[in-house]
Amino acid sequence: MRIAGQIVGTDTPSLIEVQDGRISTITPVAAPPEADLGAPDVMVAPALLDMQVNGNGGLDFSGGDDPPEEIAAAVIRLNGAGLGLFCPTLITNSTEGMLSGLRALSRAWELPEVARSAVVMHMEGPYISPHDGPRGAHNRAVVRPPDWDEFCRFQEAAGGRIGYVTLAPELPGALDFIGRLAADGIIAAIGHTAADPQTIRDAVAAGARFSTHLGNGSADMLKRHPNFLWEQLAADELWAGIIADGFHLPPAVVKCFVRAKGIERTILVSDSGAEAGLEPGVYSTDGGDIELLPNGKIVLCGTPYLAGTAIQLHQCVANAVRFTGLGLADIVPLATLNPARALGIDDRVGSVEVGKDATLTLFRWDEDAPAIEIVATVVRGQIAYRA
Repeated sequence: MRIAGQIVGTDTPSLIEVQDGRISTITPVAAPPEADLGAPDVMVAPALLDMQVNGNGGLDFSGGDDPPEEIAAAVIRLNGAGLGLFCPTLITNSTEGMLSGLRALSRAWELPEVARSAVVMHMEGPYISPHDGPRGAHNRAVVRPPDWDEFCRFQEAAGGRIGYVTLAPELPGALDFIGRLAADGIIAAIGHTAADPQTIRDAVAAGARFSTHLGNGSADMLKRHPNFLWEQLAADELWAGIIADGFHLPPAVVKCFVRAKGIERTILVSDSGAEAGLEPGVYSTDGGDIELLPNGKIVLCGTPYLAGTAIQLHQCVANAVRFTGLGLADIVPLATLNPARALGIDDRVGSVEVGKDATLTLFRWDEDAPAIEIVATVVRGQIAYRA
């Protein structure tokens, strides 16, 4: 396969040749010859990698009873939005509900469309704060403290594919749980928490390495200085996941968070829900009716209260350029190389280099808008989407 385009961060087009799923050569050329994919006006980036995706096109990864083929169809839709890689996310549920969702994903993982793009499963809950505010939209009735034996059942149901767990470190037994996750090579992430600063420091010492959607899943009112936001921003050991959809965090907060953590420790996530890819309108969920607005914001029906987002990662990348004033070459790694590093897979993905997997996102960039138009998604040398 031959791919033509301008690699993000370079000044001239290149011809990228792919053999056996890997990049074999990269040749800068003034006028790329005809190629299988791309064109001189197309940008080429490492494939977008979203560490927090709840579903797509009406399918919720927490649903639990979806046939593998329907999950695969959702993954193909994600490929169409420029995602080459992602972490399917399951949120707080009962034990049986969690087991059902994990088993459904595990069955779907046997399909090539899912296996090539899904990295690890992300459990967001059920081990989170039970309090209003930090609990977010999670079901209070099934929020509970960490239980290692229960988690082992979850991991068995997932076929060993749970690689990222979000929990509140102030819960009974949470610090020991974090240590056990870290010892097993699983990302322990702080999120949906009301922890005091000392507990955040204790969680980092125990092995926590990630902040899940920092600034969200938190109380509306916090102490001005000693609070868990400042403590996580100050902890160099923590990657900061942030949602740049324009709803979860105001643009100024995104800008400040990126400046505080630095582009080396910031990761863009979408946290997009099952409604991503659907038309605006009212939809029924287990938690009640929600409305998807034309701008991608999801609210509880009849209220201004945020209930989720349909904005996807490529849109978050464009937003982050606008919110921060940084260039595309600065922001793209926040959705490619940085999550690959956090997940420990940057030896094969996350950058466009000879010898690495040909896992790429091709797009046209409108700098004035700014906006991204997805042209193609390539995963391990296979065309997963072509416009």
